[in-house]
Amino acid sequence: MKIESIEGIPVTIPAKAPILTSYGSLKSWSRTIVKVTTDNGIVGWGDVSSRVKPETLKTFEGSLRGLSPWSTTVITSRIKNWNYYPWQKLEPIMAAIEMACLDIQGKAAQVPVYELLGGKVRDKIPVSAYLFYRHHNEDGAGQIHTPDEMVAFAKGFSKEHGFATLKLKGGYFSPETDRDTLYALRETFGKDMRLRLDPQGSWTPTTAIRIGRELDKIGMEYFEDPCIGIQAMAAVRSAVETPLSTNMCVTTFEEFGPGLTAGAVDIVLSDIWYWGGMRPTIELDRLCYATGLDVGIHSGTELGIGWAAMIHAGVAMPHCTLAADAMYTHLTDDVIVGDMLLPVDGEIAPPEGVGLGIEVDEAKLKKYSSLATAGTAVDRFLNPALADSARPGWYPSMPAW
Repeated sequence: MKIESIEGIPVTIPAKAPILTSYGSLKSWSRTIVKVTTDNGIVGWGDVSSRVKPETLKTFEGSLRGLSPWSTTVITSRIKNWNYYPWQKLEPIMAAIEMACLDIQGKAAQVPVYELLGGKVRDKIPVSAYLFYRHHNEDGAGQIHTPDEMVAFAKGFSKEHGFATLKLKGGYFSPETDRDTLYALRETFGKDMRLRLDPQGSWTPTTAIRIGRELDKIGMEYFEDPCIGIQAMAAVRSAVETPLSTNMCVTTFEEFGPGLTAGAVDIVLSDIWYWGGMRPTIELDRLCYATGLDVGIHSGTELGIGWAAMIHAGVAMPHCTLAADAMYTHLTDDVIVGDMLLPVDGEIAPPEGVGLGIEVDEAKLKKYSSLATAGTAVDRFLNPALADSARPGWYPSMPAW
């Protein structure tokens, strides 16, 4: 069994309402679906940021064609080492193709991917409610701009999915607004609800320390990336009581040593695409445990294919007990066959079946590929000139507060 072709298919799927981050608004998820086909007709699926273009995948197809999909170390090494100064970060490409190859392996061996990762250590992973401020959607509904509006949304969202952890994405409004929202969530949900805040690197260390000390009083689970950089994070960590987590200052194995030495974080949030694949994520889990750090699971704009991969990795990570983030829950639809992969009672199990346990719905793939190429659903990933739909001409500047 050999790799015969690698194809990238751009798709765009609308969100329920435009979500807000320190980098602006996002009304849809734009991804590149990765399709790897073998010479005996087995198809494996992956997904990756739309910043990885189909033509980029074709660049690597020639060096990977003819390799066994079981040879993922060779495959990812050929991607990583193709040049001394690549034009973009290569780990997401490595991850997407490894994901598709693991899907192929599982289908060929008739086992789920978690078995290929060493077997599952738990049947399900806990999932956090990912709370975003939002602009209203095209129907005029869904706006969340105030602490009271966030509390109202969180009540319904938590009831629907049974969440035991709430994570607020901050950095769009003022640090004081984020603080007041966290205080309101604590008052509403009580002391046992786990709370998180992620200003997405938009604060200075001074602001992070000032607001962080106020948030220490309500007992948050963690404070994620309030500022950018290992040294800045280390300064904040030494001044606040709440544990610090990151998916911004320690995102590669090369950054792990400096981050650990500086004492920058307590928790590393793993990400299949940042770390170069599902197997490297398992390695990160063990590395964190060996060095006294906790490990969690970061969420970007993955679709059901990538979310399934995250779940398979999550049940196979021995030391990961923190609830996984899931931006996926804000989508209106997916490209997979059947229902969306949504948590029940705050947990989710890997999809049943071999490989990743999912199949792609060709009709949906065609539909959302047309949306991606029609230009009617452009977002800031596709067009940086459209940073925020509510602020024409605005661009992010870091730090913002």
